[in-house]
Amino acid sequence: MSDDPKRLLGGYATDTLTDEERRELLRAALDDQELFDALVEDEGLRELLESPGARQELLDALEKPTAWERVRSWFKRPATFGDLATVVAVVLVVAVGYQAFRGTPDEGRPAVSQRPAATVSAATLEHLLALPPRQRVPASLELETVAAGVPPRVRLEEPLVLRASLQGPARWLLMAEREDGSAVQVYPPAGEPPAVVEAPASGGLAVRSVTLVAPSRSGPHRLRLVVAPVRADLGAAAPEDVEKLLPRLTLVDLTYEVINR
Repeated sequence: MSDDPKRLLGGYATDTLTDEERRELLRAALDDQELFDALVEDEGLRELLESPGARQELLDALEKPTAWERVRSWFKRPATFGDLATVVAVVLVVAVGYQAFRGTPDEGRPAVSQRPAATVSAATLEHLLALPPRQRVPASLELETVAAGVPPRVRLEEPLVLRASLQGPARWLLMAEREDGSAVQVYPPAGEPPAVVEAPASGGLAVRSVTLVAPSRSGPHRLRLVVAPVRADLGAAAPEDVEKLLPRLTLVDLTYEVINR
């Protein structure tokens, strides 16, 4: 048996120590602060156990089977036809509930693949084009036919192959600046809502290629890529609402030159 007086703590709380053991424990507590504190804590438990009926209530509680023990005993007994029917019913309820949960989008949270019905108004496009470029999420807009480091140049009315890289899920569109400074949506075609891009399964950026036709006027031209959160409906946004959406938008410009040769 160990000579450590702490072994006697359990007996002190339950009042099962002999007189000699009790004296040994109290003498040790005078020199051991940790042991003394433990005795003070156990004193409350000892007084509780000494109160009328408390000890019997504790014994009765220990003898009662726990919920887990009742479940275990239920599984250990021989199964009946009623038990089998109950299990089948529970499985069916869970399966139906799971399918209903998957098939019903959360209220106010449309599925990612759902596209908004509204198109972006001309006034909102003008406001988006007038804003300075800003980068909230990784995104870029490049000419695929132009080598890196070379000033982007294309000939009049030749195919303009663009590569948009952006972080999904998101909604996005491309707009161009007309000769008079006004804005026009060039992708998706004018009159359609912003496109939706999913997050690639492999991670990284989603890449989309868009082919347009270069303008018939030589000189510098500007395109703008607009990226918004997938749940932000730009089509429903008035020009004054764009300012509220601005902290969540990414605006990337591509300036290129159209040459007449």
